[in-house]
Amino acid sequence: MSKKTTSSDASADASPHSRSRRKLIGAAGMIAGAGAAAAATTAASIGGSMYQNEPIGGAPAPRRDGAFASTALVGTDPGRINVKDYGAVGNGSTDDTAAIERARDAVFASRNGNGWLTHHLYFPAGIYRVTKADVLLPKGPDTAKTKINGYVIEGQGKRSSEILFDAAPSGGDAFANNLLTAYGRLRQLRVREISFRAARPGLNWIYCWASVAGGTNQDFAFDDVEWRGPWNRVIGLDGPADSNLNSEWSFNRCHLANDVVLGDAFLHSGMTPTHSQQDQFLNFWFRDCKFEYQSGTLLRFARGGYINVYGGSWIQCNETQDIPSVFFDLPPGPHNNTVKTLIVMGVRFELRHAKSKLMNCGWDAANANLTFISCTDAARSFQSHIGPPSIPVTYRPRNGDMPYVKWQSCQLMGRHESFATVNRERLVFEQCHTFNYPMAQFLVQK
Repeated sequence: MSKKTTSSDASADASPHSRSRRKLIGAAGMIAGAGAAAAATTAASIGGSMYQNEPIGGAPAPRRDGAFASTALVGTDPGRINVKDYGAVGNGSTDDTAAIERARDAVFASRNGNGWLTHHLYFPAGIYRVTKADVLLPKGPDTAKTKINGYVIEGQGKRSSEILFDAAPSGGDAFANNLLTAYGRLRQLRVREISFRAARPGLNWIYCWASVAGGTNQDFAFDDVEWRGPWNRVIGLDGPADSNLNSEWSFNRCHLANDVVLGDAFLHSGMTPTHSQQDQFLNFWFRDCKFEYQSGTLLRFARGGYINVYGGSWIQCNETQDIPSVFFDLPPGPHNNTVKTLIVMGVRFELRHAKSKLMNCGWDAANANLTFISCTDAARSFQSHIGPPSIPVTYRPRNGDMPYVKWQSCQLMGRHESFATVNRERLVFEQCHTFNYPMAQFLVQK
């Protein structure tokens, strides 16, 4: 019987084909070894203990004296500025304001030749107490040199990384009491995986001021961000007579905690509605958000807007009837074309007392469209003190002219009321289930 030849046999190993194969393997090993050596040399040149000495993009190296030496630097993302490397403690009681300012300035110093920041501001797990305004973004002079493009604020996760805004409110100036002030110079803001908590009423999260001549803000995205506590206003959009932009806002899986009490609103767009140019604050997208808060106005669009809402759970937790709350506040007033559109799909609303409001709509017929598809506000419809007496939606259009409104495949409690005097037929309910009154009695015409 003949013996099968295998690759381990000496005769096979001695074949020309095998010798060529060994040479190729050896050459590949030399190349791989050279690549690994080059990578090690590159890592070493970037900064001895993995990036800490010479961050790319121009950001200054963090201080590393004995007072706050960094820990576990190996493996740190070279594109992140870790606030703990600049002295932040994150224990919820130590004042981390100065350390966060140092880290923030290092991020701003990372601006590349195209004007974009190459480093992110990173908050590892902890609670970071901030005791003065503008710590995350100061107003600053509005010049091209101070433009902030691509600013990213990120944490390790909601409730894992939290910034406690513990400043003492001062006065009623819109430029005061803000954790961030975007004075016509902020583009491509990204905030993700982090919580923000107000220690007391009267504080605001961000104030955005923009104009044609003075500078604009644009393109903001929030992913898995949570706000907690008694905020006056989370987001305010404002500007002078030549207001412009403050546009393109995207909220993905964002939360309001059930201890949030809003003095003004979560988002107030058009804070000076006498400036008609503030109808340029456009394009807002909300996806799969959980806004489960105590009381106050969630969204106020004083100069209109183009608003899209997809999915999510929106709950007003307050059960005290003398405290007003509303999800959509759409005041009346002259609005320009294409800035009066609201599309809401697949949202579960919950109103916990009879005077809570889903929407106050003052928009009139001129180019206004509101559409609700597969939504419900009927969770409390079975409760006699909430369902039957509730009026979740009021239409009070300017000049009495009803806008185009359609409710499709929705489940609705209580009744809606309308003060429209003309074009009443523009309000349409299609394949909707009304829980407390038959459709013939569902709309109350005032």
